[in-house]
Amino acid sequence: MISMNLHQAAAVIGGTLAGKPAQFRGVSTDSRQDCSGKLFVALKGENFNGEDYCTQAIENGAVALLVSRGVEASVPQLLCDDSLQALSILGKYWAKQSSAKIIAITGSNGKTTVKNMIHSILSVSHKCSATVGNLNNEIGVPLSLCAINSDDEFAVIEMGAAKVGDISHLVSLVAIHTAVLTNASAAHIGRFENFEKIVKEKAQIFSTLTEDNHVILPFDDEYFSQWRAQTRAHMISFGQNQHADVTLDAISDVQLPVAGLHNRINASCAKAIAKSCGINCSDIKKGLENFTPEAGRLENLGEINGTIVINDSYNANVQSVKAAIDVLSEYNSTTVLLFGDMAELGEESINLHKEIGLYAKNRKIDYLFTIGGDSENASMAFIGNSRHFKDQISLEKFLNQNWQDYGVVLVKGSRSMHLEKIVSAIIKTEKVA
Repeated sequence: MISMNLHQAAAVIGGTLAGKPAQFRGVSTDSRQDCSGKLFVALKGENFNGEDYCTQAIENGAVALLVSRGVEASVPQLLCDDSLQALSILGKYWAKQSSAKIIAITGSNGKTTVKNMIHSILSVSHKCSATVGNLNNEIGVPLSLCAINSDDEFAVIEMGAAKVGDISHLVSLVAIHTAVLTNASAAHIGRFENFEKIVKEKAQIFSTLTEDNHVILPFDDEYFSQWRAQTRAHMISFGQNQHADVTLDAISDVQLPVAGLHNRINASCAKAIAKSCGINCSDIKKGLENFTPEAGRLENLGEINGTIVINDSYNANVQSVKAAIDVLSEYNSTTVLLFGDMAELGEESINLHKEIGLYAKNRKIDYLFTIGGDSENASMAFIGNSRHFKDQISLEKFLNQNWQDYGVVLVKGSRSMHLEKIVSAIIKTEKVA
């Protein structure tokens, strides 16, 4: 974790120190959290100004502030023109001081799961830090870099892209040992205008690599050959195809704690990363079998009032929804897909939601219940045992009245749908019962 004197930090970011110099350990951008001993970075956005919460951060233990203008405070302050840029500079500087080998992961799907898998593998025999949750944007990556420990041998950094240029910026903050591209799909296509821009953006993850570095690529992806031709780094491929360097057969003896073909592919990706780091097969097997899946990602909650509930409410795009449907279709009992809108799909949204409805029907899912706006198109395409709900209250009421008819319910939707609230409501019914 970053540990610096304020004089040193001021020199690094090109800022000015106001107040007595002090030592800080760690940074925080959330004044509500434990800020003990940390530098509180007051970020600004369209609807918030972190400088309004400096007092709260100090009450929660912050020993210094990073602000764009002086505020009334009892602790020293670092003054800078742009607090986000200063945070990025601090993260880049701290990562450069570390001897940890950086593993950078991007992709439309699977990057968080792969991150957790490889972190578990590396942690068997090595010191390793990793991105917490999905802190993978222009704020989260610098925070993850600042969290690298001085004795870490590896640091696994997840990198997301919401628009053109995001990956290039994040890559500029680190010297990457192994770059990983899990896949490319139409996630966030509404922000990228077209799929070709998504493909190009994802490829920026390996844009700075040399022949001394490693790149992990998905053999099954239609753009695999294009990506391979764009890099000089040592390439290791993974996937279902038997010509991949790491195939599903390579993990056939591993008992994964998550279901689905896509997660076996994720595991093959993690094994490919491990190979680039010189990790032995015993550690790979142990790490994969012991990794902890992220909450809300195909999280099997077991039986609730006699029905199995699978919480996959964390996020959704076309590829991940289809993967979830594949998992659901493997159950022999009555299956229900509770599906919320997929966000940021632009002009393709209606057709892509229809595609999901048809896919669920073809995979013989018994019931499709949708909530939101565009997801209604999935219900109409499903035909038969489908129903659309305009709000959570009406959906919950319907579920309560018909719960005994279901065997397995899988909840899936984009983050903006907040379907975790429905999952919580379902859980509470058992407590009441």
